[in-house]
Amino acid sequence: MTRTFLHSFDPPSASPVTGTTVDLDVADIEDAGIREVLQTPGAAYGAWSILDALLAPTGVGTPFIFREPLGQAREVKVALSGLFGRFVARAYLERYFNLSIFAHLGSQTIDLDRRRKVKIKRLSRGDLPDWIACASDLSSLTVAEAKGCHDPGGPAKALTRAWAQAGRIDVTARGRKVTVKRIAIATRWGMAHAGPADAHLSVKDPLDEGEPIEPLEKEALFIGMLRLHIANLIRPLGHAELAGALYRLTQQPFARRLQGDLDLARSALDAASVGEVDKTAAMDGLVGGIVTRAGPVTDTDVTPGDQESLARLNLRPVFVGVERELIRAAIDAEPQTVRTRLTQSVRPDDFARPDRAGGWIVPLGEERHIIGGT
Repeated sequence: MTRTFLHSFDPPSASPVTGTTVDLDVADIEDAGIREVLQTPGAAYGAWSILDALLAPTGVGTPFIFREPLGQAREVKVALSGLFGRFVARAYLERYFNLSIFAHLGSQTIDLDRRRKVKIKRLSRGDLPDWIACASDLSSLTVAEAKGCHDPGGPAKALTRAWAQAGRIDVTARGRKVTVKRIAIATRWGMAHAGPADAHLSVKDPLDEGEPIEPLEKEALFIGMLRLHIANLIRPLGHAELAGALYRLTQQPFARRLQGDLDLARSALDAASVGEVDKTAAMDGLVGGIVTRAGPVTDTDVTPGDQESLARLNLRPVFVGVERELIRAAIDAEPQTVRTRLTQSVRPDDFARPDRAGGWIVPLGEERHIIGGT
């Protein structure tokens, strides 16, 4: 179901849409929420699954308005506002900027390839931006920060805070600053009752020019991002060993030790359980797991009957996974193979939803089951 936001963009000439509104599909926001909750450190609970129920039932193409304010206590409103703000911003970046690979930032320096000295460099104190991201063809390097707010005056203050946060890092290769697009996104929520009536989505988006870097450094940068994207997604789904092997590949500074880490990563991938979706040939074997409203299912034996039971209980089970052969290409650092796999057309499927980063979200129930891999 499509919903709309009042849209402002700085600079206006670079806006990805014409007119004063932008639309997003609630299902796309929820899918972005699933990936975001899994990839962000902390408990992977199903906040994504309650979004549709919180919206005013005004129909397709109407404004994105909540029935009521997001809680009464300030700390609850701030927490939910920030969380849903990330969901909306990620869906916006995925749709309108074609970004699909998202590496989350922590509080310390992040290595994308320590051996080639490609890393994220902190520039100032304070919280770091939410993501560095890129497109499926390993282009459009982007630093992005999302905010959500209830400010009656609009999203301007939240956008200013987001922009300050987006400027707290550089991406560097052997000490040279890499060109990035910096994007700050602030969503001001609209309420059907007891709050601002209009939903705003405000964006600031200039290009930050850097220095030229070598082709091998550029490829290492994007492969490092892909490894982090995959590792963060599969770690809470029962694949901690494989995720750890991917992390080590970005952190290994010594060429002579890299081969051992590559061998360990390949062995971990070969040992990982692989799920196959019945009634479809649209995707390869997937490394992942089942996620419900209550979070990931850690049981390793979830039968088709169990999957149907979870659906009947309205726990909205989905299988979230990444194509095994894409993970293999990420391990082997084969950027051209990655580009080919991620940019090739995907056969339509009535159920499974791809993310253009080798990932799939597959709703489970009577019509569709995952076989193995759980």
